[in-house]
Amino acid sequence: MKFISTNPATGAQIAEYPEHSAAEVEAIVATAHAAHRPWSALPVSKRAEMLARLAQLLEERADDYAALIVSEMGKPFAEARGEVVKAAGGARHFAENAETYLGDEPIPGTPGVIHYESLGVILGIMPWNLPFWQVLRFFIPTALAGNVVIVKHAETVQGSARAIEQVIRDAGAPAGVYTNLAIDRDKVAALIADRRIAAVTATGSERAGRSIAEAAGRSGKKVVLELGGSDPFVVFEDADFDKAVALGITSRFSNNAQSCIAAKRFIVERSIYDRYVTAYARAADAIAIGNPMEASTRLGPLAKLDILDNTKRQVADAVQAGGKVVTGGAAVEGQGYFYRPTVITGLDPKAPIAFEEFFGPVALMFPFDTEEEAIALANATNYGLGGAVWSQDKAKAARVAGRLEAGAVFVNDFVRSDARAPFGGTKGSGFGRELGGLGARELTNAKVIWTAA
Repeated sequence: MKFISTNPATGAQIAEYPEHSAAEVEAIVATAHAAHRPWSALPVSKRAEMLARLAQLLEERADDYAALIVSEMGKPFAEARGEVVKAAGGARHFAENAETYLGDEPIPGTPGVIHYESLGVILGIMPWNLPFWQVLRFFIPTALAGNVVIVKHAETVQGSARAIEQVIRDAGAPAGVYTNLAIDRDKVAALIADRRIAAVTATGSERAGRSIAEAAGRSGKKVVLELGGSDPFVVFEDADFDKAVALGITSRFSNNAQSCIAAKRFIVERSIYDRYVTAYARAADAIAIGNPMEASTRLGPLAKLDILDNTKRQVADAVQAGGKVVTGGAAVEGQGYFYRPTVITGLDPKAPIAFEEFFGPVALMFPFDTEEEAIALANATNYGLGGAVWSQDKAKAARVAGRLEAGAVFVNDFVRSDARAPFGGTKGSGFGRELGGLGARELTNAKVIWTAA
């Protein structure tokens, strides 16, 4: 089997990459397994030095890596560059806070400490939508803790996959600390079962996550899952209206509207609902669509043809269920996988289509009358990744934020990941955490060492 990278702005093939053979897979796993002991034996400060060098290299090569990201998944160049720079910042943050996150933790009132030690070889199964950040936000704290990783990256971004492997080696990581693995998804379960794989982490769809969790469960191995999202964006009448519109646009349409933590369901108090829909639709209609390498472009193509087809299907299903397209609602004619920014009102929130994750440039609008109704609408989904609450009443905002079923809630802002804060979800959005102190310790053995007097 060959993996094909296609430019989504043109539909033209960029490159093809061979799948690793069974013998190559065995060699990769064996090398990683052998690399774990010497890597984990290094002081955490030495592993941090590699991350500091990685941060420097990512910043130096940001333009080149951004162009690669654009070519393989189509996001605007400025956003792609920002993704690489964000990864650099994450590497630097963990390098600077290595001892804080991973040093021995005294157990109050006892002669014991919690010692965080690595697990071994971690298999990471990564998506295409943030091809550098998704991988590196997993690798950075995981490797800092002394683990080594094998990454099965998405089939469509194998150029990015190879570039990440190279930059980590250039930063001084020994062979086996990070290895790119090109295999088809139907071979993942057998790899998870390999006794040398200690744990698994995956970012992707809910369906894929269930399959990975099932395979890990059969082998009794830990799994961390960051799956889909249908994030609510709750706007009360006392919100900063203009800011709620502007950042609502940013949240929904950044990364070509292909982000798990994007705002997808806009739940707006009825007294300002019509005004908000009008302002939001006007702003959405003004988004510049086009060549993602051009500085003026704010929305590039969807990453794959099947995502474009699914977006068309979802919009049609929403209209069939009573939704009204206020703006957009159609693909852009011509080459590439472009779809117009779309705003839909009037959809029955109990319709089956309302429970799907829209992974394309579609914003669903719902009115509410009471705080209780807003909370019920926000939680009426199987997902629980993120959410936003907009109100200048701090007590109300905090009250609502506390009741949203999500891994993160942002007040008067849009949801995004940050290297300093734990990231992950609940319900159908997965479990476990990346980033922050919890993420640094997620894939470790919290060993109690009790020293008697």
